[in-house]
Amino acid sequence: MEVKKNRLNADFEKIPEAVERIFKNKRLAANLKLFRSRQPALFNLAVIVAILVIMVMYLLSPMSSVRAVSIDGTNYLSDDYIKKIVGVNTSSKLYFTVPVLVERKLKSNPLIEDAKVSLNSGNTVSITVKEKKLVGYQSEGSELIWFGNGEQTAIDDNNRQVVASLPKLIGFSDTDLLKKVSVALNEIDDSILQQISTISVYPLRYDAHALLVHMRIGSYFVASYNNLKILNDYFTIYSQATDKTKCLWGTSKDQVAYTAACPWEQKATDAATAVTNVSYWYDAEGNVRTDASGLPIEKHFYTDAQGNVAVDANGNPIAIPIDDKGVEVIDDKFQENYTAGYYSTGVLNTPTPAQ
Repeated sequence: MEVKKNRLNADFEKIPEAVERIFKNKRLAANLKLFRSRQPALFNLAVIVAILVIMVMYLLSPMSSVRAVSIDGTNYLSDDYIKKIVGVNTSSKLYFTVPVLVERKLKSNPLIEDAKVSLNSGNTVSITVKEKKLVGYQSEGSELIWFGNGEQTAIDDNNRQVVASLPKLIGFSDTDLLKKVSVALNEIDDSILQQISTISVYPLRYDAHALLVHMRIGSYFVASYNNLKILNDYFTIYSQATDKTKCLWGTSKDQVAYTAACPWEQKATDAATAVTNVSYWYDAEGNVRTDASGLPIEKHFYTDAQGNVAVDANGNPIAIPIDDKGVEVIDDKFQENYTAGYYSTGVLNTPTPAQ
């Protein structure tokens, strides 16, 4: 009987082990099921971590930097100036350079009219800008850069570099005149503008707003603001001049020029009639006539063979007439008609041919 008792005890001892094994297997199965259920999330997390690591490594590597910045369309503005505006250089990260934001920075600059930015292969950034037309600058009183549309912007430390290539505008106390000159200079090629040293108000007996243009080669051009377009052909005309010590003078008729003694070399006679005050053309209602830019149209006057202001029988200066568009209509035979007495009333009045 003792033997059976011990066997029975052994069987009872095996039962807890079997139960424990069953529970253990169930726990393992449950853990395996839980692991398998979490595999997609763990996989996604691992992928995200891997991507972040790759991105950090890429951004820290030279491969992510801008390798070159290409700038086109500039004439007065330097590449360094453009790069400073947009904050893009070879230290910048390519994919942090957003073209639309860079374009917005460029267009907000007062010297830039339009801009286009693109990201290209080889980690290069291409910037194409269209500068506003710059025609001159003032340093008297307020320092200003003038544009070809008659507007202006202040000179500061950021844009001061451009004035070295622009004509200096001297003696312009009349803002309307300066606007007219700026609009006239809008038609001058940049290559010519860069060859002009100064443009000064130089009153003559027949034109209180005459201009003296000093070229960088040392020669001079004298004209009204509405004759400045001749400057596009200045060097062709200058090369054909036989006496280069004389000044070039512009005329309205067909935009031509001729050489003559400079104004400071001409002798002024005591009897010469002077036009010292600016006068304007008026319409029938008494309103000042304006040109296509909305600016007042000045009167200019004929001169006689001695260079004095030509006057009528009453001693009044004879004005050069204008047409409906405000363009001067110059009499090609003025000296002949004036000498013949056909301007005694101030306007051309030739004899009526006999019938």
